[in-house]
Amino acid sequence: MLWIIITAAITFLISGYFGFKRLLYLYQLTPRKVVISAILGLLVFTLLMILYRIEFMSEQVGAAIITNVYASIAGFFGGASVSQYQTKTAAGDILYSNRSFLSDHASVIMAIGVILFGLYRTSLINDLPVTPIRLSSGISFIAFGFWGMTLRLVPEFRQKGIILLDVLIEWKDFLNYQWFYEEVIEIEYEQVETIKFFKTHIPPEDQLAIEDVLRAKMKEKVEEKSIKN
Repeated sequence: MLWIIITAAITFLISGYFGFKRLLYLYQLTPRKVVISAILGLLVFTLLMILYRIEFMSEQVGAAIITNVYASIAGFFGGASVSQYQTKTAAGDILYSNRSFLSDHASVIMAIGVILFGLYRTSLINDLPVTPIRLSSGISFIAFGFWGMTLRLVPEFRQKGIILLDVLIEWKDFLNYQWFYEEVIEIEYEQVETIKFFKTHIPPEDQLAIEDVLRAKMKEKVEEKSIKN
């Protein structure tokens, strides 16, 4: 069992590094990529089960593989959580965000539920024996829950840029804005040399506040461009 724990710890640290470096963002996920990944995961799991059933693979080897898979998930989301927290801190104070119970607390409550389930899954708070698989799977849920706590369902307009779910759109990449509907604003920005848009709901009482923020940022961009020229 010791060698399983050691390999899982190494896997956790390596995947944590990649998670911290943010090699994957939510905007990069597409339905096709998610479906393909799910199918590949099911195929690998089915293959492992077949190999175990025909006694081609020992129980210890199977346990080591599953433990390392959970450890990689835990490390990735753990590293992404730390990176996301640092990004939000470095982005500065919030200039505007559509505050509501849903945007402020719903995601946090769900994340806490996932964390509590993960803690239960580790078997540290029940009578089940603690095994590498149970421990690593529980930690993966806990790490996923902490990552979920860093997300907000609405954009956060901060001093250094706009945080949209798990990505920071710096103000230098902000291009323009317009009112799409009476209470829906559309933000135009550049991402990886591509022009993109997102829309968000703005209550009538907050429309002047968000316009003040965006006008100020547009003015700063014009002034910076004039200074460079």
